[in-house]
Amino acid sequence: MKQFYMLFAALTLGFTALAQLPNGSTAPDFTATDINGNEWNLYSLLDEGKTVILDFSATWCGPCWNYAQSGILEDLYSTFGPNGTDDVMVFYLESDDSTTDADLNGTGSATTGDWVSITNFPIIDNAGSIFDSYSNTYYPTIYTVCPDYTLVESGQGSFDQHVNAAFAPCNNDVNGAAPLMSYNGDTSSCGGAYWTASTEINNIGSDVITTMTFEVSLNDDAQSNVNWTGSLATGGSEVVDLGTYSETGTLDVTLVEVNGEDWESHQVIDVTGSVESANNVQVRIMTDNWPEETGWAIMDDNGNAIVGSDVGAYANQANTLFITDATLNMNECYTFTIVDTYGDGLYSSQWGNYADGYAQVVSMDGATDLGFVLDYQGASGFEFSELTIGMEVTSSTGVEENELTSSVSVYPNPFNGNTNLSFTATEAGEASVVVYNLVGERVIDMNLGSVAAGTQNVNLDFSSLNTGIYLLSVTAAGETSTLRVTNTH
Repeated sequence: MKQFYMLFAALTLGFTALAQLPNGSTAPDFTATDINGNEWNLYSLLDEGKTVILDFSATWCGPCWNYAQSGILEDLYSTFGPNGTDDVMVFYLESDDSTTDADLNGTGSATTGDWVSITNFPIIDNAGSIFDSYSNTYYPTIYTVCPDYTLVESGQGSFDQHVNAAFAPCNNDVNGAAPLMSYNGDTSSCGGAYWTASTEINNIGSDVITTMTFEVSLNDDAQSNVNWTGSLATGGSEVVDLGTYSETGTLDVTLVEVNGEDWESHQVIDVTGSVESANNVQVRIMTDNWPEETGWAIMDDNGNAIVGSDVGAYANQANTLFITDATLNMNECYTFTIVDTYGDGLYSSQWGNYADGYAQVVSMDGATDLGFVLDYQGASGFEFSELTIGMEVTSSTGVEENELTSSVSVYPNPFNGNTNLSFTATEAGEASVVVYNLVGERVIDMNLGSVAAGTQNVNLDFSSLNTGIYLLSVTAAGETSTLRVTNTH
């Protein structure tokens, strides 16, 4: 988190530096007037049985703006606010009292954009005193306040996460039919192939859902509406097919009608194309000043993680380069995804005198770089919560493709001391496995003898070898395949 910077900003603006309110605390009451002249009292709304979401932000806060542009709180307000089920209220509290109306409208000197035009719920300006009463120390701070006056810091969560915080834990039931959308279709297209869009609908309301209408657009081009009919009871779920497409880009899905009544639930999904890659790649992550926010993974076409690093794994290792090698299968599709839980990517320098990070995926031939599959530089100023690219493996490095090559796999890879080799011999014959280090020394030599045609499985023990990259060569039925493996032991 950028807490220390934000605390400094708070002090320079005259805020009181106090500890953040812990989850379960009683929310301080307030009465405030929004920019349209409407007066609001927190406890009055809670006494009506509503859950209230408080978004403490500043017009100049980059991650606050990025999250606002996602439209998550706007969709929540549309779905569950006064024009929806009327179970939730949302407020934007501009908490830096030195900012101006011009900043709110995107024309001032301390602003990231026009907040008024993208915010469909009440905006309370000059909310510094409320910010102080909640002991806030950084932007954005987002609380969910239950009808019993208790709060949790729900943060920049997804739509589903905010719904999960707003209802069941608050003993707040949704009145009427209430479909909750969760996109579960394809998010990448490999080699120009067709991809399918779909969304899972969960009914978290009290009434049965019988009809729904979805508006769909791709890259701002309207597609045919999708109409669903059926009987979706409370607690039930249904997957709705939203069509098959060849063009990639931005998919916009809006649920506009439920049981004959107007509705507004919105999702925007970026569907990526693919970049050609060699079967051997190297991932290079240079952490920024907040490494605990970073995580990444390479996923196969079935959604299985091939290699990666969980969020938090780089904690306390700021400005450090991490290198991971991976071997992928020929003619298959993968996605590389990197996340930043704060939403500012690896762009540290915007917060002070900090070094930016970077993320690269490089096609490799041994120790030779063949070219970038991805080259993200935090210094470019591009911020993200999640960045995904598609990868299509179109070339095999270090070996001529043959029938054996297409059948060889090592899993897991990288591995810690031990791994499993699988290959398919096209006919019966002698087979062997030889492993070399990168200076050409033979470190494992296994004569498998005569094997039958078909799939063979071999356990490989690298526990006595040093951490590093090795070349594994398999010979069967007169064919040889070589691939790179990584021992982390």
